[in-house]
Amino acid sequence: MTFEPIEVSLDEGCIDAFIRRYHFNDNEKAEIIRIYRKIAPRVHAIFHHIIEEDEEGKKSALVVASLGRAIDEFQNNLLEKGNIQEAYIVDCLGLDFLSLAYEQIDEKLHKSTGLYAGGYQFAGSDGFSLESIPEAMKKLGQKKIRYNDAFVLVPKKSVVFRTQLFEKQQEKHSKCSSCSAEKCVYRTSEYAGATRVLKENADVKIDLSKEKRENMGNGDKRAKGLIHLYTGDGKGKTTASIGLAIRAAGSGKKVVFTQFMKGRQTSELNSFDELENIKVIRSSKNLGWFKKDDPDSVLAFTTEHNRILGNIENLVEKGQCDVLIMDEATYPYNYGIIDKDRFEALILNKPAYMEIVLTGRNAPDFFIDNADYITEMKKIRHPYDSGIEARLGIEY
Repeated sequence: MTFEPIEVSLDEGCIDAFIRRYHFNDNEKAEIIRIYRKIAPRVHAIFHHIIEEDEEGKKSALVVASLGRAIDEFQNNLLEKGNIQEAYIVDCLGLDFLSLAYEQIDEKLHKSTGLYAGGYQFAGSDGFSLESIPEAMKKLGQKKIRYNDAFVLVPKKSVVFRTQLFEKQQEKHSKCSSCSAEKCVYRTSEYAGATRVLKENADVKIDLSKEKRENMGNGDKRAKGLIHLYTGDGKGKTTASIGLAIRAAGSGKKVVFTQFMKGRQTSELNSFDELENIKVIRSSKNLGWFKKDDPDSVLAFTTEHNRILGNIENLVEKGQCDVLIMDEATYPYNYGIIDKDRFEALILNKPAYMEIVLTGRNAPDFFIDNADYITEMKKIRHPYDSGIEARLGIEY
């Protein structure tokens, strides 16, 4: 089971249509663009589907899609500060992102099945009750998008729906057709998505996120960043991540190499000192072995790991990280000695271009569910079992 990425960026024509569709004033355009530029690089739309067939042989697609946690976190932060209008703009942008996602989902379904999607039957509508969400999620077989006791999806800008598939293309109604503003002149207008706007307004072809992405060190030509996981009980997890760090730095990428649980000096750090593209973030304190039953040890490791996490977040926010390596990240996550919510947000809301490498034994489900590469190092034989201690320049 894999999620497919969806591109949901807006251009200037889309913003103009957005202002009309949600009944904002023209003088709010600058503020809308400012908010869009801030949030767009952190929105990572994804979807997953399965094909179902009824007794009559009619096919339909069961789909789950999400914009990730960025919208929720950004909106909650604004609400905590009392910025209700900005939070509303964020909510409307999320709805527009989902509309763009629907267009791409239709296209991807057609590409994979040769059939055309009809109208969407969302969870909570007639024939698809909220109580049936658990069964639908079980069929989809994914864990990225969850639901609470009230059947509210998490992240909130997520949807589950069915769409019947047809041999001929179906006419889709405008999102404005169900709006309560019945006298609005745009009520029956076709949704102005990026593709249509660019065809009709080639002279205003502007990607509003471009300036922000360039400031973050992310040019338009950069490939989408993926997530690597090196796990297992065998030797080579850190070694593999070091090799990737050196390769990435050699290509000119900005590498942030972070280590959890480790405090003592290791030999790779001397090599990294010779490479200006690699920034190392780790503890300068040798905290010794972690003792899960010792409150002082738990506090010391938690404090240090959250400090490291804060430094990572700062560099990512500034666009100073193309490749992020988090060595031994499974341990603080499994032991609960790091802020899990912030850690997960870092993974789920990473800039689209950023590559992430996670290492450590006993990888938790969250790591496995979100990794694009998973490599398990399996121990067949190790000299330590014969009494040979770790050697300088080989193991450390």
